[in-house]
Amino acid sequence: MTQSTTTPQPIAPHEAVPETNEITFDGMPGVGTAHVPAAGAPEEVQATGPVDFVPGLPGAGAPPPPAAPRLRRPRTTREPRTPLTPQQRAARLGTGLAVLGLALLEVGLLLGFGATRYWSTVSLWSAFVTLAALLVLLPFAGRRLGLRPDAAWKVAAGGLTGAAVFWVLVVLPQVASDRGFVLTAGLAALGAALWVAPSRRA
Repeated sequence: MTQSTTTPQPIAPHEAVPETNEITFDGMPGVGTAHVPAAGAPEEVQATGPVDFVPGLPGAGAPPPPAAPRLRRPRTTREPRTPLTPQQRAARLGTGLAVLGLALLEVGLLLGFGATRYWSTVSLWSAFVTLAALLVLLPFAGRRLGLRPDAAWKVAAGGLTGAAVFWVLVVLPQVASDRGFVLTAGLAALGAALWVAPSRRA
């Protein structure tokens, strides 16, 4: 095998630099001339994209932006409720008993229970006992009305006395009836309310 290498000719200034050298192989079948890059020939430089670009899947589009972190609201600490004093508890209990007594009296006066209603037969007595029951509420609302506790309690005691007179004169003859039971329960509730009312000892 004889290897012959072509020597490059002097390059004129206006001629291009040869990019390859030719190497011929003699005596070998099927082997022709090979082109190899010439020494010193500049290789073609390929431009690349931006460094921070990451190609995604075809057709996927731009990646979704990261989800914003959820901010948790600070938990507000509730102030502990101050316990009620014995006077406040007694006032609430007495108010409930007074309202219950007034409601029971009105039920007994408005409903006939198989007979004529008291508001139809004894209207004045019915109005009298209703006013007396309202007076029992004064010890629990006296401060809002500007009354002294001891004076409000005395007025409420007078109201309870009037309700007791109504019970003796009107209800007692029929105390064994259903209406008598409701009116008696109303009077008992008013008495319990006055018992726990503020300034009872005064």
